[in-house]
Amino acid sequence: MKLRLLVAVLVVAGFTNLSPRASAELLGLNYQGETTSPGNPFLAVSANGQSFSHTPPGPFYWSQNQSPPNANFPPPIATFCIELSASQVLPPLGSNVLFDVVSPSASPTIGNDPLKIAAIAELYGRYYDFAWNDKNTFHGSVASAAFQLALWELVYDGAGGKNLASGNFQAPVPDAYTTTAQNMLNSLNGSNAFETNLGGYELVALLAPATSEPTKPQNQIQDQLLLKPKPVPAPPAALLAGIGVLALVGRARFARRSAATA
Repeated sequence: MKLRLLVAVLVVAGFTNLSPRASAELLGLNYQGETTSPGNPFLAVSANGQSFSHTPPGPFYWSQNQSPPNANFPPPIATFCIELSASQVLPPLGSNVLFDVVSPSASPTIGNDPLKIAAIAELYGRYYDFAWNDKNTFHGSVASAAFQLALWELVYDGAGGKNLASGNFQAPVPDAYTTTAQNMLNSLNGSNAFETNLGGYELVALLAPATSEPTKPQNQIQDQLLLKPKPVPAPPAALLAGIGVLALVGRARFARRSAATA
């Protein structure tokens, strides 16, 4: 019987080791536009020496267009931009976009910079407002535009920058948006505000075009950052199969004992 139990354990291990490795997750979204009237302002900013005089800030709104929907991304889906480039723009209203879903460190504009990622997470933990997620009720605010400015500053200048008047990213025109954004940046002190206030959520980057699906025609779309609920882990099929094997072994052992004592 010990030998059979050992075999069952090895079967469980074998199922687990043979399980397919996770591949890049794809997410098909339809662009629903920016905030409605009066909406957010257009901002004058620069990134890496390139000027943008009429730039809309987030939040940007999306709905899933894949079937069946990916349960890991429940509505509403509202993102903020992490890429400023003349060749990477927002799609026309109603356009379908295929995104690769990756960790923030895998996005080209953020990169594998732990201090930058921690500062971005703290910005979300301190200042992210869920009221921004609803396109039907949210109509733009100083805070949402300032949040976008502060996010761009961290993306392009890192945790050591935090100055909108200099560096790779600049928003040089003093107004309510830049003043509020600078105050947000100045308040970042390395605290774990994300885990404290958003412990049930995670940040993911949405990259387009989705390089993991090169066969489909795609547009060059600005990369986005999304705050989403953490998925509830489900038992892997291999683990369930292994538990079933162990149950059968136990049942057979119990049947033999019952027969011996009858």
